[in-house]
Amino acid sequence: MFEIALATDYGMCQNSPENMDQQLGKLAQEGVTHVHWAYDWDYEYLYSQWEMIQIKELLDKHNLKVKGVHATEGNTRCRVIDGNPVFLNRIRMVDNRKDITSPHEYNRLAGVELVKNRIDLAYLIGADEIVLHLVVPYEDFESIPESKETWYAQAFKSFDELKPYCLAKGVRIAVENMICTPVNYQFEKLDRLFERYSPDFMGFCCDTGHAALVCPDDTLTFINRYKHRLIALHMDDNHLIDWARSSDQDGAIQKSDLHLIPFDGACDWDGICKAIADSPYELPLTLEVAFPHSTTEEEAEGIRKAKAVGERLTNMVLGYRQ
Repeated sequence: MFEIALATDYGMCQNSPENMDQQLGKLAQEGVTHVHWAYDWDYEYLYSQWEMIQIKELLDKHNLKVKGVHATEGNTRCRVIDGNPVFLNRIRMVDNRKDITSPHEYNRLAGVELVKNRIDLAYLIGADEIVLHLVVPYEDFESIPESKETWYAQAFKSFDELKPYCLAKGVRIAVENMICTPVNYQFEKLDRLFERYSPDFMGFCCDTGHAALVCPDDTLTFINRYKHRLIALHMDDNHLIDWARSSDQDGAIQKSDLHLIPFDGACDWDGICKAIADSPYELPLTLEVAFPHSTTEEEAEGIRKAKAVGERLTNMVLGYRQ
């Protein structure tokens, strides 16, 4: 039996202490050993020191360890417009008050504070990394060419400030591959970040389901390109994009991001496990999956299935590492 991490956002959940207690208890009861803390992965919520202590006590109560914290880059980018979810990744979000790439200095500093908040949480609950979305406003780059270097300058300024804080806490930042952003812009972002920052501070989080949607012709593109910097995983599956789901391109992609349990979609799991085996990634594996459930038994059944699949994948990775 292997250690397995399951992200806490596997279903609709409320961020109340009672709900957290119940959910963590269910995971522990089904034999899950680690959680990927995904509460408040979006929006601008700041944990107080008392909430962090409360979270640690809940984890200790259920004898759960933590494999990473899903941090937030600020205000949500998924908005419902005319009844359709639209992922507003194409332009800079001007209403973000906390944003590490903001051209406004106080808002940039507020974004740094938000990321530090998640670093503090990770440090207290024993996680070695935080996962961070860093969405590229690529249409701004195309329509206002000078905005690209301004955006990168602000991002670099923020990460330069975060680096000593991370190193002092022993917490790394894992930048995740995204949906709804053209591959060339994601490659440019990750290449520039990894050229500038060392592996002891920054690495890559591969979301396998995102990769399947963005690179349907080769779902291994991201993990093979950046396996040398792989420090975090969001293992989930997807079918290819169903363009009929929305009249908006990003809405269709967003609705196609189903976060299925591995082996239920189009991902090449043999190739993924080979890449993980050839990377510096440290077990346990992390599954970020969603499964429908309306009863406690259906929820338990979903957790058991995810755990069993995680153990199967772990066995495959270890087989390739021999």
